[in-house]
Amino acid sequence: MRKREFLLPIDRCPICGAKGTFRVRGRVDNIPYFGEIMETSASCTSCKFKHADVMSLGERPPARHEFQITSEEDLKVRVVKSSTGTIKLPELGVTVEPGPASQGYVSNVEGVLDRVKAAIKLAIEKVDAPRRRRGEVKIKKLDEVYVGKRRVRLILMDPFGHSTIVDKRAKKRELTKRELASLRGGPSR
Repeated sequence: MRKREFLLPIDRCPICGAKGTFRVRGRVDNIPYFGEIMETSASCTSCKFKHADVMSLGERPPARHEFQITSEEDLKVRVVKSSTGTIKLPELGVTVEPGPASQGYVSNVEGVLDRVKAAIKLAIEKVDAPRRRRGEVKIKKLDEVYVGKRRVRLILMDPFGHSTIVDKRAKKRELTKRELASLRGGPSR
């Protein structure tokens, strides 16, 4: 299948109301082992609003993917996270749940770790000293993962099955009812 791209000009920005500054871009692509997806991005040149998402164009059961990160080479493994996906790094005590402005993306393990690290750095700027120290410890452990000195599991759970880790070593299974009920943004909520 060939990539299909599109651009939708919108008359006014729904955020700031500026005329002729809001654009929605997208493309439909086929990701090996996953199927057809649509990536979209919306932006306004006036108020600098940006939003991106990745969604599967097929229906899938709720899914849980687990990948053991053991080396620098594992950082290259492709990750597709939809706006409904939850990321867990249990050995680091990290859970990233989707919120109302959650964005989907196609990246790799390193890109996911970079996003987690940036979020921790942002969070520790505004907390008390004990919490700041816990955040700094997590960042140090993440740095060890980047260079292959610490093994962690990357778990990606999606109530709509639109997220995946694209590697034959990744373990995939359907979410249990209990797991599904615990996820933010799932069909039961």
